[in-house]
Amino acid sequence: MFFLIYTLLLLLGGIAMVALGIAVKEQGTGSRILNVVVGLAMFAYGFYLFFLFEGGRYQIFFYVFVLPILLAVRAVKARKEAREQAAAHQFAGAPQPGMFAPSAHGQPAPGHPAPGQAGAPYGAAGQGHAAAPHGQPVAPHGPGRQGYPTAPHAPGPQGYPTPPQGSGPQGYPTA
Repeated sequence: MFFLIYTLLLLLGGIAMVALGIAVKEQGTGSRILNVVVGLAMFAYGFYLFFLFEGGRYQIFFYVFVLPILLAVRAVKARKEAREQAAAHQFAGAPQPGMFAPSAHGQPAPGHPAPGQAGAPYGAAGQGHAAAPHGQPVAPHGPGRQGYPTAPHAPGPQGYPTPPQGSGPQGYPTA
């Protein structure tokens, strides 16, 4: 009776290990190869004992009872860790392949307007002008354009106010 149970465990354990080695792709390549090789060896020995063995002495390997369970647990853990890692990457907002189409250097990504065009986000500067409230452009900062003075205390780059009108370079009188 023990012989029959032993040979059936060899056969079933070998099949299970080969199936795990092939089916669970989240494992490393070495683990998958180990599962398949050990599974084939177990199945081959079980097949020999069950169908070709004519009696006499045979070798009992106790890992037949433990090894398939350990390798199955390891395969399930590898699959679970891979799923958790994928979920963590997705949760963290990591871009998925194909999520963003590549754009030429200096060109806006598809679906995003160029700076200064209609639909630009509130406060976005466009084409050398600072953005005023409600998206109306303000004169450029620094010296006035074509002899016109700039707006006093208009928002400067990155939200810094410009110096009041009439203040020139340090040490020079203003007109």
